[in-house]
Amino acid sequence: MTAQARAHRQGQDQAVRASLKGAWLSAASYVVLSAVKIGVGWRAGSRGMLADGLNNLTDVLASVAVLWGIRAAARPADAEHRYGHGRAETVAQLVVGTVMGMVGLNVGLSALQAALAPNLEPPEPYAAGVGLAAAAVMAAVYFYNRALARRTGSPALRAAARDHSSDALVSLGTVVGIWGAGRGWTWLDPVAGVVVGLLVVRTAWRLASEATHELLDGFEPERVQRLGRRVARVPGVETVRDVRGRRLGKATAIDVTITVDPGLTVEESHAVADRVEQVLRQDPDVTHVHVHVEPHRGKGPARRRGPDPEAGARAGPAGSSPEAGRPGRPVTPVGPAGRRGEDPGDGRKG
Repeated sequence: MTAQARAHRQGQDQAVRASLKGAWLSAASYVVLSAVKIGVGWRAGSRGMLADGLNNLTDVLASVAVLWGIRAAARPADAEHRYGHGRAETVAQLVVGTVMGMVGLNVGLSALQAALAPNLEPPEPYAAGVGLAAAAVMAAVYFYNRALARRTGSPALRAAARDHSSDALVSLGTVVGIWGAGRGWTWLDPVAGVVVGLLVVRTAWRLASEATHELLDGFEPERVQRLGRRVARVPGVETVRDVRGRRLGKATAIDVTITVDPGLTVEESHAVADRVEQVLRQDPDVTHVHVHVEPHRGKGPARRRGPDPEAGARAGPAGSSPEAGRPGRPVTPVGPAGRRGEDPGDGRKG
């Protein structure tokens, strides 16, 4: 293993440890807050706080899913998962969104029934102080995990941080309901429970829709166009036929089809593909690149492009990458049909 590969591996291990630390902090916070809120909500007669406590109780299960996702995503690629296990964090995000949505609906419906019930009693005033303290705790956990998610790029931890911000706002809404009920507006406390449910469902929908979009290989069209323009400037590339991308948790895989001068030798075509791969890997999250080379079949003979100083400075000389430019790497020649044979076991180039 080269020094660069060892440094990359150490960086990944540090990111995983930091993400796990944030996930454990979330789980511990939710365990304590759910117990306190459920107990205080029951004793103080606050339906809003009781609903908030039940929401935090389910957040404990969501934190367990985040822990699993972070650990599973750190596993290396194997024979059955050639792209690695990065999408385990996306699955964890989908679990978080699903659990939050189910609980939000249940909390909202229960609070709505309570709001329609006669002879409502206002909750004890001390419940408002507990709600303020809970909001402060969740705000602190939110800022901590948001910073960790930005540093590590963890989708699961980013989803957990958004859940924390929602929980902090929910606690503040509960405080407003308790305060209003103590001033004679007894209906305000259960209404706060309804608002809690709606906010939870709203956050859950966003998390689940984002995770589903990624699991269905959704990718930003703007980034595809930007990568295509970058590849088109690589010396030796005649045209860019297709660019595709997919998210793999924190990583990104890019597939690109280019055409080259049919008069190039196999070795020269391979060098062009190497330069394309190096240019695409300039983005730190791009860890998988597949370059398919076809002969240029435009009108007239293909023109050999002269050196592009800008692209050359970006891509570097062919073979400068320890992975892309490895000596002796086989390249299948172009056949009669004009397509190069593909090796299904190679995740970079066909």
